[in-house]
Parts: sequence; C-alpha cells; structure tokens
Amino acid sequence: MKQASLLSPNWLFALAATAVATAFSIAPAAELPAAPLVKSRPITGAVAQDAYVLTNDFSAAEAQVKANPDDPEARFLLAVAYSRTPYVERALEQLDISRRLARKSKEGFALFDRKIAEYERTLRKDPDDKLVLYRLGFGYYMRGYAVANGYMKDPDNTPDAFYGKSEQTFRHLADIDPSDISTLNYLGFLVAEREPQKNYDAAVALWERSIQVNPENPGAYMLLGQAAMQKGNLRKAVEYSTQALKARNAWLEAHHINPATLKIRL
Repeated sequence: MKQASLLSPNWLFALAATAVATAFSIAPAAELPAAPLVKSRPITGAVAQDAYVLTNDFSAAEAQVKANPDDPEARFLLAVAYSRTPYVERALEQLDISRRLARKSKEGFALFDRKIAEYERTLRKDPDDKLVLYRLGFGYYMRGYAVANGYMKDPDNTPDAFYGKSEQTFRHLADIDPSDISTLNYLGFLVAEREPQKNYDAAVALWERSIQVNPENPGAYMLLGQAAMQKGNLRKAVEYSTQALKARNAWLEAHHINPATLKIRL
C-alpha cells in the first residue's frame, strides 16, 4: 500500500493557485541576464551512468534531462537542483517522475543503491562535502520510499532505516551549515513524510527555524502553507502561500531571473 504523504506536488500547485486567486498577482521581474547559481562538478564512478554532473544550477540539470528525458537519475538530479530554488513543487514533481521512471527501468530502484554507494564512496575522502551529502540525503529518502510503497523488496531493511539515515544526513548538513535553508526545509519535509500526523509539529518547527535563518524563504512558507491546508486551516494556508509567492519574486529579482522566461516546464 502506498504510504500516505503530508506533502505532494499537486497540493502545492493548488496552494499557489489559491494564493494568487485570493491574494495578489506577482509583477514580473525586470529583464536581466541570468546569474550563475553556485557550483557544479562531475563525479566519476564505475559505470557510464555516473557521468552526470552534480550541480545546484537548475539550468544545467534541466539540460541533462532534455538530453535524457526518460532517465530516472537525470530526473532525480533535477529534483535536487530545484530543491535549492523556491520551486518546491517542481522538486517534488521531479522526484515523483524519477520514481515512476525507476519503476519502468531495468535497473529499477536499485539505481538509488548505486547512487548511495557512489556518494558514500566519495564522502570517505571528504566527509563534509555538502554537494554530495545533500544528494545522499535524498538518495536515502528515495530508497526508503521504494520499500515503504512496495516498489522494492528488502527483507534486511525497513523503510525507517533509510529514512533514519536520510534524516541523520540532513541533520549533519544542518550542523555543518546552519544557514542552509534548503537543508532545513527538506529536513522538515522528511520528518513530515515519515509520520505525517505524529511529526507535524516537529516539521513545522524546522520550517519556522528556516524562516528565522532567512525570512525571505519561499520554500519554508510554501511547505508551511501545504501543512496548514492539510490540517484544514485554509486562512493560514493562504497567508503562508502569499508570503511564499512574495519571497519567490524577491528571489527571482535577486538572482536576476525574469519569471516570464524562466524555463522550468519539463
């Protein structure tokens, strides 16, 4: 049976639409050249598939998907790159696409065993490599999700074993860099995903902490809005999503990106 989830891309799309309809519309940012987003580098492994670049630049990750649209690994890496932007719904959507493609592929969800092994091997040389740790956290999450939802049999490991490793990895990242709001946002996502009703308050606390670190934090507001909507508090959901959209527009302007030409339509 598929695991219940507090968070989903469809709910986030609906939440954003509700905010726009009931609160305000965002004026497009000025037409400015796009600024490069953080770093990227290749990681080489034992097989050809490991040639993908690990990058926080969503444009580079999109290019890899355009070249390999049916590859679950490319979609996974795009999801992780989107998670570093205000586009939470796009990150969750791409994670879902990655899962669907993995189910259809010959390798299946063993893809994430391979990626986990690759990331762990890399971390032996540099245990605090944030670029790799962040993806390892998502890799553990995807592996746990596969077992939890019956897509992969694993008599030796429970889903919570992988979710626990994912949470531990994200918490280690938060210790390394307490200012990384993406780590706090998706740590909250993971906590909520493990046991939605039991861990609701803990997830909200992490998103509120993320906002304390950076009040201009679209992802945390969007996730808080999603959680409020799931709890039936529509007024609070609209308030959070309105703040999310305002903060998103500020992010676009700060990164010199025109939303009218932003290519996130894969």
